[in-house]
Amino acid sequence: MDVQRLDAPDPGEFVAAAKRAFRDGAVLTVEARCEVEYEGRTSGYLDAGDRLLVAKPDGTFLVHQPTGHKPVNWMPGGGTVEARESEGDAVLLARRTNPSERVETRLLDVYGVTRFDAEDGATYEESGTEAEMHEYIEANPGELEAGLRIVEHERETKYGFVDFYAVDSDGTPVVVEVKRIQATLNHVDQLRRYVELYEETNEDVRGMLVAPSASERVHRTLRDNDLEFVELAEFGLDAKGATEAKLTDF
Repeated sequence: MDVQRLDAPDPGEFVAAAKRAFRDGAVLTVEARCEVEYEGRTSGYLDAGDRLLVAKPDGTFLVHQPTGHKPVNWMPGGGTVEARESEGDAVLLARRTNPSERVETRLLDVYGVTRFDAEDGATYEESGTEAEMHEYIEANPGELEAGLRIVEHERETKYGFVDFYAVDSDGTPVVVEVKRIQATLNHVDQLRRYVELYEETNEDVRGMLVAPSASERVHRTLRDNDLEFVELAEFGLDAKGATEAKLTDF
């Protein structure tokens, strides 16, 4: 394991350090003021701001803003990340071919860059978690609704992975989002984004949130947004606080 830190490099120094890291299969993290462009199934632009960038040797690329646990832009593994200079700035370009997508990050001011020659051969093992719910639902879709048929497990979208893409007995698509803990308003928002994504193509689609429980406010918000809730109470957690929602969810 080796860690190398470079503070406030100029564009040439940054590009040289990044190329060495990519060549050697190291993890690269960058603190920078940057702007981001996405081209692929849609297009998008993120104006300049201070962000944390992560490039992994499998081609994964993440752009994190100062708040929130999810990246605002990202590219999954299987592609490539490269560094270059363009018009006096350093640029990180993440892209893949299937589907054809690219995330281009222009670094307007690099505060620091860290190269991490990481080694990790461990396998994460889950027990009593959401994975069990996924296995149960995949084997027993009728427990959610009679006639429901699973089409795809963990379908990728620009907002992340839909847990299940299914169709009901009438052939209507159903987006299923599964939560191991008590459903919250954040979970409702996540499901709503997925449903709205499919509605962009004028596709008639239902949204279904599956969890061990939900507060009345969450139920009400789901109804107000024409979304549905299915309770799988047998998957409720025993650990104190594990199923507790925020006060704003009530």
